[in-house]
Amino acid sequence: MKKTAIAAATTFAALSTMLIAPAAQADPYPRSVDTACVAVADDRKVGPGDRVKVKFKWTADGNITPKGRVDYTVIRKRTGVIEKGSFWSGAANRTQTRIFSFKRTGNYYIEFQTKAKATSIFRNCEAMTEKIKVRKRF
Repeated sequence: MKKTAIAAATTFAALSTMLIAPAAQADPYPRSVDTACVAVADDRKVGPGDRVKVKFKWTADGNITPKGRVDYTVIRKRTGVIEKGSFWSGAANRTQTRIFSFKRTGNYYIEFQTKAKATSIFRNCEAMTEKIKVRKRF
């Protein structure tokens, strides 16, 4: 009788701790949160030397703000890469604004690529502006 009571008490204690103690939540795996990128140029037809404001936004599913480096490349259709650079994106729900100036006529594109840390939960994404036409007369 004594052994049965002790076994029942031990079983009850073991089962009650399993019910009371919550299961540990695992952190999201690296590169498991989908992200989206958008790049928009304010003016798509400009003259040589005019300034063009380009807005870039990096968003993720849920209420999390992705953080990381954003590399940009200015590409001229006929000659290739004109300029490269990078900036940090991590402000909560903010659109990053960059100003570009084109001296020569032609068609330009600006490509953005996100570079999150290797251990980050965010996936990288890419965005490209529509064609920006630089003309002497428009």
